[in-house]
This record gives sequence, C-alpha cells and structure tokens, in this order.
Amino acid sequence: MKRRNFLQFASLLSASGIISVGSHGWVAKGLAQTNNRKRLIVIFLRGGVDGLNVVIPHQEYNYYDARPNIAIPAPGEAEGAIDLDGQFGLHPALASIIPLWQNRSLAFVHACGLNNDTRSHFDAQYYMETGIPGNKKIPDGWMNRLLANLPKDKPTQAVNLGDTPPRILMGAMPVASLPTGRKSTRSLPIDVPRIY
Repeated sequence: MKRRNFLQFASLLSASGIISVGSHGWVAKGLAQTNNRKRLIVIFLRGGVDGLNVVIPHQEYNYYDARPNIAIPAPGEAEGAIDLDGQFGLHPALASIIPLWQNRSLAFVHACGLNNDTRSHFDAQYYMETGIPGNKKIPDGWMNRLLANLPKDKPTQAVNLGDTPPRILMGAMPVASLPTGRKSTRSLPIDVPRIY
C-alpha cells in the first residue's frame, strides 16, 4: 500500500467512526465489545517518510533555513502546520487525526532511532521490526512476541493491512491479514480476515 493511499484510507476510517460496516464487520464487533481495552496501533510507513514534514518543529528556525523550498509553513501562515504544543505542528493534510491528539489517544515519538550505527536502510528496518538491534538472526517480530504475553481472550489480537504480514508481526502467534487494493475480494470493506 502506498503512503498516499494509506493516509487516504486512514482518513476514511477516522471520518467513518473507525470502521463503519454495521453488524457484519468483525473489527466493528470487536471494537464494540472492548471499548475499555487499551490498544497499540503501530504504523510503519515503508520506503521512508519525511518525519520533519509530518511533525514540524515550527519553532526551530534551522528547520526553515535548511529547507527553504520544502518546509511546511508555521501555524497561522497559509497552508501552515497545525500547532500541537507551541513547538511542534502537524502537517495540515493530517488534520483528521487532531481529535486523537487532543483526547490524548495519539502520541508522536519524535527524533527517535536506533543506537546501532548501521548505515543500511534495510538493516535498520530489520532491527526496528525485530526489536533487537545488531542481531540479524532474529526470526520473529517484537509485536508477535508481545502477542504471546497478552491475554488470550480474543481470537484476533493483531491485524495487518496487506497480503503478507511484515516481520514485526511474524512469529508463532496468529495475525489476521486484510488484503488491500486489487487483491481484495471482500463484499464489505472489512469482514472475515485470513488468519496466518
């Protein structure tokens, strides 16, 4: 799934009250039954994303000096960032997720990374997904290992949007995968998933 398509899809889900598919949607049923449970949603945008143009350090003048042609304008300017806390702002195309920020259901972890000095994008991605920097022999992902330690009261604990689970979800625990795009053949946007 391309980043642009993901952002459009995420906005659609947000605007529709997460997933509005009536009583037929398995995710909708699960959400309705577990309103008090905490959830962790991890979005890994492969291929890279310009984090400084998603969460903009609008009080940092070096940002504007270093990016004279691509910087997102400061809040209050035309097409400017949406102020988050007086120091950082959100790209205006992501305005639909502001309510999640305001009710403290969303956090941004800015300027984080690995303590491993690899210069390989592929190695860094592998380490982020396994959760163990410097060791390329780890077969499973950190989220799948986490699933093994969560209560087993629900049959589906993790959902992947796409045909094949990414390394972060690979391992012994089952993960539902929802095909997207042309490969999706469901009659509803979300119904019964394939379990891997």
